[in-house]
Amino acid sequence: MTLTLMQTLIIILMVVIGTMITRFLPFILFKNHNKDNTYINYLGEVLPYAAIGLLVIYCLKNVSFTSPAL
Repeated sequence: MTLTLMQTLIIILMVVIGTMITRFLPFILFKNHNKDNTYINYLGEVLPYAAIGLLVIYCLKNVSFTSPAL
């Protein structure tokens, strides 16, 4: 299936709008936050380690530690 030029431009425009919304939405939502917001501070401390842990688990999901290496 081949897309027309208009369909391609609409898809690119939607991707750009979606990216801009996800990039700017936190700044709009939390523009009046103070430094004493404990929940945001907690997430800032915990989420980097959680993301690295998820990546390690995902990378090792198909590794068998009991079978010999070939």
